[in-house]
Amino acid sequence: MTELLSTSLENEMDLILAYKKSIKTAELLGLTISTQTAFATAVSEVCREVIDKAFDGKLALGAESDSGRFSMVAKITFVDDDELRSFREGFEYAKKLVPAFDYFSEGDDVTVELKMGIPRSARVDHRKVTEVKRYFDTEGPINPYEEVKLKNVELNKLNEEREMALTHANYLNKQKDEFLSVASHELNTPLTVLTTLAQLANRLEGGKDAKLHEFLRKIEIQSSKLRVLISQLLVMSKIESDRPDYKMERVDGNDFVEVCVELLRHFTTEHEVVLKLTDTNCAILVDKLRLEQVLNNLVGNAAKYSAKGTRISVTTTMDEGEFCISVADEGIGMSDETMTHVFNKFYRSEDVTHRYRGLGMGLYIASRIVQDHNGEILIKSKEGEGSTFSVCLPAVVAGQA
Repeated sequence: MTELLSTSLENEMDLILAYKKSIKTAELLGLTISTQTAFATAVSEVCREVIDKAFDGKLALGAESDSGRFSMVAKITFVDDDELRSFREGFEYAKKLVPAFDYFSEGDDVTVELKMGIPRSARVDHRKVTEVKRYFDTEGPINPYEEVKLKNVELNKLNEEREMALTHANYLNKQKDEFLSVASHELNTPLTVLTTLAQLANRLEGGKDAKLHEFLRKIEIQSSKLRVLISQLLVMSKIESDRPDYKMERVDGNDFVEVCVELLRHFTTEHEVVLKLTDTNCAILVDKLRLEQVLNNLVGNAAKYSAKGTRISVTTTMDEGEFCISVADEGIGMSDETMTHVFNKFYRSEDVTHRYRGLGMGLYIASRIVQDHNGEILIKSKEGEGSTFSVCLPAVVAGQA
């Protein structure tokens, strides 16, 4: 059968649509007015039973040729149930109206096929059938109901495509996270061996040869950078898969920041790191390792984007029940546009891409860690005058676990 058009069978309005479509198809294929009416009525009777008592009904109208003689065909498919099997008055009436009525079933899936011969005087051939199909492809809806129906079909199709795209994207994202997690773990082992051997060789042989000492020291420095990158990949993988392994504990805010800054001074020797602690101290509930990673990132960025010998100020304050840690530098600063996107994953402004190395993961990870601590991270910056990042965390009130 060459299908000319199809429509779903969902409610009484579809019954009217099925009748009108059948009449129009029969007219275009050259049936007489009486046979048009008989065929359309038979189709309607079957469709009525399907709409009332079955599920997932669909009507397809078309034409087929048998030994050069063309017939108009209606195929109604649906999912059957016990009620329809026991009551088919409309089927019996339809059988009286058309010369060929066939019923096929496979499990619960049923097809009812109605045929009406087209007189040879109508001169129907494959070209005429193609013209009728083109007519239905271009005619548009025949009433407001069909217009709404077609728009709903289009919207449902778009939603299905979007859901499939989202499912595919989620699958790829999951695969990426799994790869990052496995790769990070696998890279850590040889990196640890490499760093340990470089340190051992430096202690044994480095003192005897200044050039060798310099090379081994560079290996340690680059290994340290690689370890930070691996750590960032691993943390990002855990954050994006919603399984960060936070180990929250209550700590003294000032004491925690003081210890972190003291360690950071050993790695930020080309800048003056100044610490100023608030007189109104408090406790905070944090994962010490993760919050230390946030401070390492902020101080590291401050050193990276400011000239050697400049000052990096780390300050703690108490403000409306929040303990805030601010890191201020005297560096290149940021534009308003950069501040808008700086916490986005892999974002790097065009101004710094060619001058400073990086992947744009550090601030994204820092912001996610702070969010997971029910805090917020704020920026104040001006191009050419430096930047200030403030991490504000809820203070632990007296008696809180």
